[in-house]
Amino acid sequence: MNKTAQRLKGAIGAYFAACDATRERLPLKNGGFSERQIPYTLFGLARAVHMTPEEILKAIHSPRRSEKGALLRDAVLNVASYTLERALLGELTYQVALEAIRPLGLSGQAQDAEQTLRVVMDEQLERYAQ
Repeated sequence: MNKTAQRLKGAIGAYFAACDATRERLPLKNGGFSERQIPYTLFGLARAVHMTPEEILKAIHSPRRSEKGALLRDAVLNVASYTLERALLGELTYQVALEAIRPLGLSGQAQDAEQTLRVVMDEQLERYAQ
C-alpha cells in the first residue's frame, strides 16, 4: 500500500472512530437504554478525507480499480450500512434512510432513471376512465 493510500486509510479510520467516540447511552423510562452518536455521513467522511462528496462518488464508481477507490468504496458502504441499520432499529424511517443513501449510487439503478407506471384495463373499465 502506498503512502497516499495509507494516509487515506488512517483518515477514514479516524473519522469512524471519532463518530463512535461520541456514542452515549441514555436511560429510558422503561429501564432500557437508547444509544446516540454522531452518525456516519458522506459529507462527514468527505470532510475527514479532504475531498468533496462528488470526488468520493466519482472515485468509487470509476471503472479503474485503485487502492484509493477501494478504500473509499468500503468507507461509503460503511456509511450506507450504518444508515440502513439505523432504519431497521427504528431510529429513522426507511424512506429517510433510502433518501440518505440514494446519492451514493449503490442501488444498482441509474440515479436519474425515470419510472413509468402503465395501467392496462379491459375494455369495459377503459370506458369509465375516459
